[in-house]
Amino acid sequence: MKNYMEILEKYCSDIASGKIVAGIWTKKAVKRFISDRKREKRDDFPYYFDEKAAEMVLSFAESLKPGDLNGKTIDLLPWQIFVFANVEGWRHKGDSDRKRFRMAYIEVNRKNGKTTGVLLPLVVFNFLKYKASESYLVSSSDTLAEKTFKEVRDIIKAEPALDDILDCRSLAITFKDINEKSRLGFYCDGGKSVDGLRPRFAVLDEYHDFQSDKMFMSMQYGMRSKKDAQLVVVTTADVEVSNPCFEQNLKAKRILNGTQTQEDFFSVIYALDENDDYHDPALWQKANPSLYDIIDPSVIQSDIDDAELTPHKIPELKAKTFGIWGGGGEKSWLAIETWQKNKKIDAKVEDFEGMECYGGLDLAQVDDLCAFTKLFEKDGKDYYFHRFYIPEGTAHERYRKENINFFQWIDSGIITAIPGNTIDYSFIVRDILEDADRFKLRGIGYDKWQAKDVIKELDAERPDIALIEIEQSLRKLSPLTQSYEKTVKDGKLVDNSPVMLWMINNVEIKPDVNGNYKPMKKSKASTQRIDGVISSIMAYGVSQNEAFLPQDFSVEDMIF
Repeated sequence: MKNYMEILEKYCSDIASGKIVAGIWTKKAVKRFISDRKREKRDDFPYYFDEKAAEMVLSFAESLKPGDLNGKTIDLLPWQIFVFANVEGWRHKGDSDRKRFRMAYIEVNRKNGKTTGVLLPLVVFNFLKYKASESYLVSSSDTLAEKTFKEVRDIIKAEPALDDILDCRSLAITFKDINEKSRLGFYCDGGKSVDGLRPRFAVLDEYHDFQSDKMFMSMQYGMRSKKDAQLVVVTTADVEVSNPCFEQNLKAKRILNGTQTQEDFFSVIYALDENDDYHDPALWQKANPSLYDIIDPSVIQSDIDDAELTPHKIPELKAKTFGIWGGGGEKSWLAIETWQKNKKIDAKVEDFEGMECYGGLDLAQVDDLCAFTKLFEKDGKDYYFHRFYIPEGTAHERYRKENINFFQWIDSGIITAIPGNTIDYSFIVRDILEDADRFKLRGIGYDKWQAKDVIKELDAERPDIALIEIEQSLRKLSPLTQSYEKTVKDGKLVDNSPVMLWMINNVEIKPDVNGNYKPMKKSKASTQRIDGVISSIMAYGVSQNEAFLPQDFSVEDMIF
């Protein structure tokens, strides 16, 4: 049998020393493990590392014969041993059956063996270990749930000792002995209701493809009564940052970074670092810990060559091969990390009651998203708050055709759903007038497209508010765009809207020969929205007019 603890120790040492090329989040996960091995000796640290518990799951995993290995048993790689050891090895002092980590977030890129080498062994091990308990594997689709069920079934059929005692049918695995009440069920996101389930162990597979956090919350809440329960997320990164998985990614990073403390949350992320060049083969192992063992470097190079011949494939390549959330398109505007520099600042619009602010209004199309933005200046920072609107019919249609789930934002009040299939502008006028009463709204920058009637009504109701048409031409909008961009990069902007996070990722820039640019969608045919970005830049533009006098105001004064 392998000396698993020796392999684990060497892996951690090689990551820490730089002998193994690793990204910052992998290094931080290893650093946490090394630190906790020292902390476990202290009386005030409630956990200990149970080497025997870790070795048990590792030896079990290597006894399995997944179908894709053609009769061979699993041969775990060091990074997989690190994951297993953490997820299963850490225990509560005084209760060796109780795992430390109730939640685990494991992010690694495609074809690195996360399913065969991590997910499947974890599921089968926990199902067999806990008597009279429920275990669940939740996939993103019916097809994937059925595929995973068949993979687990193949593992069981390949091992006579398991095949003799287990029954596999109808997307569920049970014991043939009716006195054994344990059950392993397979579900999919958006499928039948899981309310009422009480899992002891659950895995969400490829969580980045889930449309909402309903399954996550159902499993998490269902575990509350079980002190030894565990929920594991196994996923890759994704081009979309509007999905619930990205929130877990950010949480995992905060914990690894030490800006958030949660001792029962394990995370490890294999990805390139922010400024890495994905063309450099020397860096590929950061995002692909199975490089040379499972993945041949020539395959990655071939994938890069193919994507660069068809540029629309590049974001997907970056997300799925290099762990770059949002796909970091070739001309994407702002990196997610840059945009979220001030995410830890917990600002609410209520904090600015009665204060001076500036507005930006982008009405866009009558059957899609519209945005109204307010900008407040306080203590050297710019605080942005938004009102978004969408017709209910459009929200349903976009979800049906494009899997864009606006309903999570509608349910939380971030987006206002307007009845029908088109925007009723009276909703927007009502809200702007309400804001004008609550705050000192000095002026509103607007794009004249679709705005004539709204502006006329606002001017009649509140003539004290400057209503400033901002032409959307490249020459006029470029200076504002570049100045706004500078506030983001300088850490001056505070904007924690999840809708804006999604929209920022939808923006690319296309400078002309003179270096002028403005926010644009990544293609004219794209249905992704950037309305909040435009309204924010217009609000910023209004705030930059030093001689703010409505009767003397000139758009030219503001822009140049």
